[in-house]
Amino acid sequence: EPPDGGDAGPADEPAPEPQPDMPDEPDTPPASPFTTVDAAYFDDALFIGDSHTDGFKDYAGLPNADYLCHNGLTVWSAVGGKPVFSTPGGKKTLEQALGEKQYGKVYLMLGINELGTGSTEDWIAQYRVVLDEVRALQPDAIIFLQAIFHTTQEKSETSYFKNGTIDARNAALRELADGMDVFYIDCNPVFDDDTGALTAAYSGDGVHVKAAYYTMWRDYLFEFGVVR
Repeated sequence: EPPDGGDAGPADEPAPEPQPDMPDEPDTPPASPFTTVDAAYFDDALFIGDSHTDGFKDYAGLPNADYLCHNGLTVWSAVGGKPVFSTPGGKKTLEQALGEKQYGKVYLMLGINELGTGSTEDWIAQYRVVLDEVRALQPDAIIFLQAIFHTTQEKSETSYFKNGTIDARNAALRELADGMDVFYIDCNPVFDDDTGALTAAYSGDGVHVKAAYYTMWRDYLFEFGVVR
């Protein structure tokens, strides 16, 4: 009992022991969501894209995947309501094609054909429209947003296929990934030279890689599987 006969209050509790200063723990990088996979991982995969994806379909050596591609495809024409995708059942819209089969993974690559059009903000807003449609029609799929490929230094300097624009749009694209259902993959390290441009020897037109190099893109994707 306290000396004055009053109730013991909080002030009467012993002071806590001082804690020793702990050294700051080093920042540990977050665990990567990616795991290495093989060709069988793509048995339930769909690739959607423009001429880059068309080349991948023909030369990457993944015939077990499905493909919806169209030369000249943009984020606008992909969901424009026109049947632009060739399928075994004829030309179809994205909505029609995605409604026919459910996939475990969907890989998107869009953006090279829009480089001379609009702003990054306009482009990424429309990309989100495409992404939302894919997610609505493929609710169980893991979605991979593939970065726009760089062009050669000469192409970048002499046309609207500018690597500065590509980098800005890729930065915006990365922000659409949530790390849970939607993931961003930048395959540019496969083909870039030390200046951050497409290696000239890999390309005939400054934009697309030659047929022999598509397997390098495929093998890089093998390092970025997501397994639930």
